[in-house]
Amino acid sequence: MSKTGKKSRDVQQHIAFDWLAENIRTLDATRGIIPFPQYPFLRELISALEENRILIVAKSRQMLATWTICAYTVYRLLHHKPGIYLLLSKGGRDTTELLKRMRVMISNLDEEYRERLTVKASEIVCDNGGRIIALPATEDAVRMHSPTGVFWDEMAFTPYAEAIWTSAKPAIDSGGSFIGVSTPNGTDNIFYELFTDQKNGFGKHKMHYSRHPDRDGKWKREAQRGLSETKWKQEYEIDFDVLENRVYSEFAPDLHVLNKSYIWDKNKGRTLRGIDFGYRHPFIIWAQLSPDGILTVFDEWEGHNATIEDLAMAMHRIDKRHGIKETDVYRTGCDPAGAAKSDVGISPVERLLRQEIKLVYRSSEIMTGVDLVKSFLKDATGHVSLKFSPNVKRTLYHLHHYRWDSGIDKPLKDDEHDHAMDALRYMIINNFWCDRKSWTGAKVAGAQW
Repeated sequence: MSKTGKKSRDVQQHIAFDWLAENIRTLDATRGIIPFPQYPFLRELISALEENRILIVAKSRQMLATWTICAYTVYRLLHHKPGIYLLLSKGGRDTTELLKRMRVMISNLDEEYRERLTVKASEIVCDNGGRIIALPATEDAVRMHSPTGVFWDEMAFTPYAEAIWTSAKPAIDSGGSFIGVSTPNGTDNIFYELFTDQKNGFGKHKMHYSRHPDRDGKWKREAQRGLSETKWKQEYEIDFDVLENRVYSEFAPDLHVLNKSYIWDKNKGRTLRGIDFGYRHPFIIWAQLSPDGILTVFDEWEGHNATIEDLAMAMHRIDKRHGIKETDVYRTGCDPAGAAKSDVGISPVERLLRQEIKLVYRSSEIMTGVDLVKSFLKDATGHVSLKFSPNVKRTLYHLHHYRWDSGIDKPLKDDEHDHAMDALRYMIINNFWCDRKSWTGAKVAGAQW
């Protein structure tokens, strides 16, 4: 870059940061509305934003990254050419939080800027025709728009992030800017891949707590109190190689995921299904048990606010895709709560039984099922009895991120990862569990029919 070009770039970075420092107010948990802090590490972030059309930011917690990028987006809306700027977050609650921050900043702008912006329920409109739209991150969120810029907050914690990134890529390739920000969440996600890939040409930026002038030794001691070493490394030391509190810590992709998609054939062994009715997020899995005791999960379906009729139609559709007839299915394990009558007087189980779907269910302790799934993943001898086809991406994602509930010896019911894991558990416990007194290694591992 020529000296003139570098000088021009430096001036633009200086202008952007100074505008934020002069015009933006943020909301501090203890001090209320305060001026935008003029910390050097935030100036470095603005410089990175100005220098890179695509920027991946790995950060410690509480580094003001989200506030800064939201403020920078307001600056771009007011000063750059009109366009659509998307703010993506992992859920509706997080989207609402982003909008709250934007409203705080806009309501505290000087009148000359404030009167140019109209704040609506889910977007901010500028008098130049530009818009900032806040949306939960989904595969369709970016496809519905042609964004000038995308800011994706807590990217590593967003479900189905790889599919969302794929949908955003065309807009980015067409010249749109992209900012992906997150604390680490292990290595099994697209955020980690983008940040660590040295060949993709994207800008990479770290925001470590040690750069914050208020993060001294006393602060560190207080912040570490009550956190495990693993959690501290993940959330503050920007350590990608830790993932705390996994229920199925036995799971390892290189051990449990097949190299290519599994092809179903009724002659390969018993076909099984597992259902969690879930109501808001029902889940179905398909698996086949080979004569040598290997259970392979080969397909899946996840619903969103789906009815029992939607679930049944999905089951028939996926069965048809594989050439599976109901007579080919040995049993479908399901949630015993599904036998309870619904508001219309017919239970979900009864409605499926009327379609001649072979359901089996039993009451059992959650931990009984969890322990059984764990034994399939790897028993005490190191034997693996559970495999996954690589196409069951949702199941694999939920399996990797299913966590223990803090303070109790049960998995977390988070309405995100639990439904897929419940479907897996119902399938296994309803087909392989028997009274503990009569357990044998062969039965537990599914090695004999």
